[in-house]
Amino acid sequence: MENTAGPEILGVLELEPKRVIDLWFEDGNVVIQAEDYQFCLFRSFLTTRSPIFKDTFSIPQPEDAERINGCPVLRIHDSASDAAHFFKAIFDSETFLPWPAPTTFEKIAAILRLSTKYEVEYLRRRALDHLSSGYPTSLAQWRENELPLATFPVHCLWVLPTAFYDYCKFTGPSEIFRGTMQDGVLLSLSDADKQLCLEARESQREASKDLENFLAEVVEDCTGSECSSSRLVWIRYLNKLRQDGFWLDPTETWEYWGSFAGHVCKPCLLACQKKYEDARLAVWQSIPSMFNLPSWTKLEAEREEYSS
Repeated sequence: MENTAGPEILGVLELEPKRVIDLWFEDGNVVIQAEDYQFCLFRSFLTTRSPIFKDTFSIPQPEDAERINGCPVLRIHDSASDAAHFFKAIFDSETFLPWPAPTTFEKIAAILRLSTKYEVEYLRRRALDHLSSGYPTSLAQWRENELPLATFPVHCLWVLPTAFYDYCKFTGPSEIFRGTMQDGVLLSLSDADKQLCLEARESQREASKDLENFLAEVVEDCTGSECSSSRLVWIRYLNKLRQDGFWLDPTETWEYWGSFAGHVCKPCLLACQKKYEDARLAVWQSIPSMFNLPSWTKLEAEREEYSS
């Protein structure tokens, strides 16, 4: 996605460049600048966590190198917002605790990007744990979320099927075209991904209709005289819901099983439940292909390899 807004960092001094108050240590010994924001940090702290910073700081500096209050200045080519989240996680671990501690998608994405770039392994694993909890690779692990769809400059293909799926589920065609606001930032897909999502929305609608086939199941050992008529009532009800814009979602267990059970015999109930769950699994397996992505098996293998 394209980020069309500037960094949003709270707690800065009105200077130029701006100093980030929470990450400006008066006894720090290196100033790192990202965009127009500066952080006065501890070189030794960074070198023990990042081999990239360790190598960078080992390079001798010329006598006329830029300095602030006697501290050398290192300019990094990262967004100031990403840098703030990343350095905050390093210098104050309470701001980014391991899963399942609550956090934000913005923070996860920022820390994942920079911990990968600067090889801060413990933060990278922590960010991946948070990310994978929101975007699972199995139906059993699925829980509905509304994390914004985004693409990362790190290789995390396994998050994309469920990220795209949720985006299409919660986003109408007009919003897909013009983008959506998230925390004051306009997020917009590429033209190719917009077209992909519009086509996938139709695939999701068709998959929803296929889920309803469980109601047409012919059950040989049916013991109820009203089962067929009861299922016909439910078919009409689901058709009405679909016309009103409510679809059956294969990622969710059907919420009406309790009521449905009161209108059909036990053999019919069990047969319908099995057919519905089989259909859910089939749709789940098809989600990656809706977005031209590898199968879940390949994505899970990639996730395991990337997390190792």
